[in-house]
Formats: sequence, C-alpha cells, structure tokens
Amino acid sequence: MHGNQPVDARSDRVVQGAVAVITLGAFVFHQEWVIPILLVLIGAGALLGPAGNPFHRAFAGLVAPRLPPATATELATTIRAQDVLASALLGVAMLLILIGLGGVAWIVTLVEAGVAAVAATTSVHLGVTALDRFRRR
Repeated sequence: MHGNQPVDARSDRVVQGAVAVITLGAFVFHQEWVIPILLVLIGAGALLGPAGNPFHRAFAGLVAPRLPPATATELATTIRAQDVLASALLGVAMLLILIGLGGVAWIVTLVEAGVAAVAATTSVHLGVTALDRFRRR
C-alpha cells in the first residue's frame, strides 16, 4: 500500500471511526495515557502509509476477508495525509500535557476526534486539505 494505491474505503472509515471513539473515550474517562499510544500507532501510518498503521492492518487481516470485495477506495496518499494530521494534533496534545496544559491538550485531542469523525462519516479528509495548504506556502 504505497503511493497512490487504492485502499478499501471501508477500512478508512472504520479506522477513522475508531480514532474518533478512542479519543472521545480518552477525554470522557480522562485517560491521558491513551494520547501517546494513539500517537505512536497513527504515527506509524503517517511514516509508512496505510500498511504501517496497525488499525488498517487489523482491518485488512481480520475484517476484509469476511466482506465482499470493496466497491469504493481511497488513495493511500489521502489516508497517509490524514494520519499526518492526526499525528500532528496528537503530538501537540502530548506536548501540552508534558508542559502542564492538560486542559488545552484535551481541546486539541477533541479537534482530532472531530477530524476523524468527519472523515469516518463523510469521507472528507481534512488532512489532505491541510497538506495542500501547507504545500502552497
């Protein structure tokens, strides 16, 4: 899954939904330790693409074989851009926790939850939008 190879859109939606639920759960139950763990897991996808993201690998290995063939796909670069944005937001949240600004860290974490929820429900990837804007500068 490198470059612009297609990735099952259902996988992307499940992963983004899981990220949204995990970050919201961490907020509700005030579990700060979830942020660095999620950062490492999603960061692997940001560095290596969907093949490096354990959530995508779990879907591909455990769920996809039980489903009919995919009818919709997303580009691997789109998914990777989404992982880059998630990693950036979770990285900022982690730094804020480390310097004692936990309240602000949770706001940033909730922004990531919203970004993931938007991607899961609409297939609009704000990571691509952010990356495009960053490249234009």
